[in-house]
Amino acid sequence: KKGIMIDSETSKRVLFGEDEDELLAGLPNKNADIFGPIDSIRNLKLDVLFPSVHGNLGEDGTLAGLFRLMNIPYVGSGLRAHAISFDKVITKELMTVNGIRNTKYIVIFQNDKNKPDWDSVSKQLGEVVFVKAANQGSSVGVSRVTNAEEYENALRDSFQYDEKLL
Repeated sequence: KKGIMIDSETSKRVLFGEDEDELLAGLPNKNADIFGPIDSIRNLKLDVLFPSVHGNLGEDGTLAGLFRLMNIPYVGSGLRAHAISFDKVITKELMTVNGIRNTKYIVIFQNDKNKPDWDSVSKQLGEVVFVKAANQGSSVGVSRVTNAEEYENALRDSFQYDEKLL
């Protein structure tokens, strides 16, 4: 028996236009159950679970850890791989340490008393930069910035999603 977990939190977005019906239509075997609440997983007695979720909880390793604790086989990476790759700063640091080229970046923490100003950022990174919440999926908390006003707005907006930004 197979199950599909589809993200239904209001803060998440359905990516690529896929909804439950479209996702099921793409399955080779149409005899799959769709369920929502976590507590219903145990009752399904699944042989394998296909999590189709995005963003926090789905991509950060939380669900992978839950499935492991519940002894539910699932398709996807383990908790550690999810947690490392979901944090864009850790991912970039690992790439840099291992000689993998990637874009220049600056890390800004919400509680930093001396956050870099736009002049400093633009000198280091260029006249067009993107501000991104470090621990969000897809394009949540992303802003394109070309001046000081946009930079301040981007920091304010992105800090709503995470305390660490790139």
